Amino acid sequence: MKMTFIAAIFLAAASGLAQGAKNGEIWPDAVTWCRKNGVPDIILCDVLMPKEDGFTVLENLKKEFDGVKLIFLSGMPRKGDEARARQMGACGYMPKSADTNTLADMIAKVAEGLVDFATESYTNEKSPFSPKERETLKYLALGKTREEISIIMGCGIETTKTRVTEIRRKLDAANTTAAIARAYELGYLT
Repeated sequence: MKMTFIAAIFLAAASGLAQGAKNGEIWPDAVTWCRKNGVPDIILCDVLMPKEDGFTVLENLKKEFDGVKLIFLSGMPRKGDEARARQMGACGYMPKSADTNTLADMIAKVAEGLVDFATESYTNEKSPFSPKERETLKYLALGKTREEISIIMGCGIETTKTRVTEIRRKLDAANTTAAIARAYELGYLT
């Protein structure tokens, strides 16, 4: 089976790089693309985007086309999102921090008609942080700004801000400086 993707439209939406995305509203472009080119075998879709979410994209694609197979990728898996994805008929849900082999495995499962929502299996149980959060924390400790971290890691500033907020929450820190100190104290930074 030849796999086709419209990842350029879906995955880049959060950073504003999506072709044709207007103000973060991506589903009209996705529907138009699918009408012109046919529905891809599997669609990879970001959960959080600037003006809408991936659930809106899925809902509108399902209204227009039968048999849409969509895997959600989330930079910040939130409580309830996985259940909502299942309920809406998504075929998969995984954190963006999962490695490419894990993504390839999920795509293969979905191509075979299976579903995969095992987000817990993609997390590192030894650390409360995702790999991207650990990398962000490392750069914070090196004195990098959020803007510099975004450039280094190739992500949008909002993604970096969200990661920093989550790091602070996990470390129960009032600010970034306190989070870094706490991370050293707990051995997450050496």
